[in-house]
Amino acid sequence: MRTLLLLLALCLSVSTCVRASSSDSDMVAVGEGVMTYMFWDVYAAKLYTPSGEYQFGQHPMRLTLTYLRDFKAKDIVKATKDQWRHLGKPEHVQAYGPVIEDLWPDIRKGDSLSYETSAEGVGAFYFNGELLTEIEDSNFSDAFTAIWLSPDTSEPKLRKQLIGASE
Repeated sequence: MRTLLLLLALCLSVSTCVRASSSDSDMVAVGEGVMTYMFWDVYAAKLYTPSGEYQFGQHPMRLTLTYLRDFKAKDIVKATKDQWRHLGKPEHVQAYGPVIEDLWPDIRKGDSLSYETSAEGVGAFYFNGELLTEIEDSNFSDAFTAIWLSPDTSEPKLRKQLIGASE
């Protein structure tokens, strides 16, 4: 169940650019993987950085999730909060829960959500390439991307694929 929630949380981010709109030529894929819950493929995730390499807390970066199933926005919000609890960060639920509660739309198969950060760590969410919102709090960026990129993620295999680590 936690894995499903994590997958839903990934649906939250959709970005193509932050502020001065970066193009795909500005970002290089670091790695990619598919989030699977039991026998269902939930989404395909891809991580980008300017260098094609990643270390936790590094900015700028972009994480894009392309959904392989339909999800309600409320399920994505719940999954995000559950993942912050899994990471031992209940303070993120309290601090950032209200930020995400009205942010994400319902997701249909084929939709993508991206979260892209600037060099300063300011982030923006995109849904199918359209800007949803920017979040000026740079602490949010690390809190949000930790769901997938922290060594303590609930999905270590997906993390390894995203950061290009060998098995």
